[in-house]
Amino acid sequence: MIHTNKELAQAVNEVIKESGYKKNWIADQLGISRQALTHFLQKANFSIDDANKILDIIGYKASAKVDKNILRNIDKNS
Repeated sequence: MIHTNKELAQAVNEVIKESGYKKNWIADQLGISRQALTHFLQKANFSIDDANKILDIIGYKASAKVDKNILRNIDKNS
């Protein structure tokens, strides 16, 4: 489970490694340098949209899921 932007970027890096695609090729497809791709993956506010810009090129997609936390009882009338 991914909880932070940094973990999301790490997950994208893992998918890239497992896919067999080279970061140079991905960067070329994005129209940026390899170094720019590295900086993009390291930005503090790396988002799902950012992840999908990269993942779409190699045939993957990131998505978010929102679940109700059943361990927390919130009084809706307060």
